[in-house]
Amino acid sequence: MLVEALHRNVRFVGEAMDALALGPRTHDHLLELACGEFDLQWDTAAPVRDRTGWLAVTGMVDLFDRQVHLTEAGRRFLATIELGRPELDVADTVAQLAPTPGAIARLVEQLDETGLRGRADGANLYIPGVAANGGVLDALQVLTEAAIPSVSDADFVRFVQSTFPKAQTVATARTAKDTLKALGLIQRTSSESWTATPAALAWVESGEPLDLARTVHSAIAFFGEVLGELDQTIRPTTGTLTERSSRYVPNRGKPLSRSAVNTRLNLLDACGLVTRLSQTAYRTTARGRAFKESLPCFQPDGAGSRAPSDGATKNHHGDDPLGTTHQSDSPGSRIAAVLEDAARDSANPERLEKAAVVALDYLGMPGQHAGGPGAVDGHVRFGIGTDSRILAIEAKTSATGPVRDQPLFGLSEHRVGIGAQIHLLIGPGFERRMLKEADDDPAIAVIDTGLLAEVVRRQEQTPLTLTQLAPLVDPALKAAQRGDALRACWEAQDIRSRLEYALVDILNVEAEDPLEEGGWLDLTSIRRELRTRGYRVDEGTVVEALEFLTSSRIGVLQRSEQRYRCAASVHTAGQRIRALGYQWVAATQHDQQTRSRDEATHAWLTPRSD
Repeated sequence: MLVEALHRNVRFVGEAMDALALGPRTHDHLLELACGEFDLQWDTAAPVRDRTGWLAVTGMVDLFDRQVHLTEAGRRFLATIELGRPELDVADTVAQLAPTPGAIARLVEQLDETGLRGRADGANLYIPGVAANGGVLDALQVLTEAAIPSVSDADFVRFVQSTFPKAQTVATARTAKDTLKALGLIQRTSSESWTATPAALAWVESGEPLDLARTVHSAIAFFGEVLGELDQTIRPTTGTLTERSSRYVPNRGKPLSRSAVNTRLNLLDACGLVTRLSQTAYRTTARGRAFKESLPCFQPDGAGSRAPSDGATKNHHGDDPLGTTHQSDSPGSRIAAVLEDAARDSANPERLEKAAVVALDYLGMPGQHAGGPGAVDGHVRFGIGTDSRILAIEAKTSATGPVRDQPLFGLSEHRVGIGAQIHLLIGPGFERRMLKEADDDPAIAVIDTGLLAEVVRRQEQTPLTLTQLAPLVDPALKAAQRGDALRACWEAQDIRSRLEYALVDILNVEAEDPLEEGGWLDLTSIRRELRTRGYRVDEGTVVEALEFLTSSRIGVLQRSEQRYRCAASVHTAGQRIRALGYQWVAATQHDQQTRSRDEATHAWLTPRSD
């Protein structure tokens, strides 16, 4: 039954029906219930309307008189399902933690500042099996037990391949083995064999998930620290966590991949330290808060934090009252930080006006600040050449939450004054009625400053073109839809990067196989290997990625008719791709120096009019 599948896989479907059993509700009432009791991070009633629309199609509810009514069919179905209840996990709850075994306690004791900095990045984590419902713990335990008392490299690879259907290639099995090493669960006994570490043995014996979590925290960066990031008033998404991760991996110098962050979140979830709120949102549980306070954690300002003996919560964000984190050493992070701070500075609204212009300019939309009564706050140009258009800016500040009761009349006259057809309404969230009025206006695009700051921060690591940035300024989209549209673009780039990495790795493995002369693979074989790694991509996408890697500017693959082979290691491939960025920066600096020199020469040769 369709509605049963929806309830089983989507939050707040059956639960919405349960609320309607007490009487009809408006969509706004259901939204308040979803946010207040189920901690769903929804800014508008759009997700609620989606669910009531599904239920109406299946005959479970009826929509009339601006309210949602449960039908008799809905009541009968409601009696047959199990409902998910809100998790009672208030901030004041204190969880009791089980004692730590000696081998694991010694690992934690070694986490002074040097120990915290010396942890592995954990950048390429892969745990085979099912991530949900604790499956990740089962997989790690099975793999760890395979190394008791010891196991050879070859036998371990064969064990992974025979145990996990999605880990059939040698490369995937090796990645699983490397993951166990990175997590502190196995160690070498010789050049060809492995054994479980003392900490892993203690965890297998106790069966306590927290013993595994302590071992992992002692081995890789940005694990226990994730709990502190999630426990902020403004809870970050997985995308934001990915960007912030660079502050916690000092040996890496750049953010982790979203896959590496998701692996950490899945493991924390399996250990009961976080709870999943949506596809991209998590919350630290009471157990997670107690666990974090029991650990030494890395502080982004450069000092390792010993766990406070009195249980007091430490502020891991310096003196920032918002608890936000920034990469202060990058232009995008500085621009984003100013934007977020200015959005709360109601005493000086001109700061946000200027910050919005600077942020959009950084994204490739040049413009200028205007301000003053009866005029736009600023304007930017979107697009290149004759296809470009002018976008007006209206910036609104609020020190206490969403912007409330700010008039929007007169904006159309302001647009006429500068030849703009679209207004960007920018602020730190908007009160529901004001947001609806702006969202319903076909000439206004509502942009939350939090989202704009996220886009600016991500522009350095995952830059979007103006075409890809179009959802940010498209007035046809509701404010709640912009983030999802942009994250789809980021995710597509992440997937493409992982695909390119997989292609180079597959061909490297083929080149190292002594039974395969020359290391050549045709397109069909490559796609088969990709499918064993879980990639479901069409032939055109694979060919496009292969052509990029064989291009003269990259040149890490070679092509002969329809066959490909590796011409460089995975490490060298990464160096080649990074080098393109350095070369562009050097070319830009050279061009700027040449222009400055030419302008100075022209000024010197031009006779003065006086």
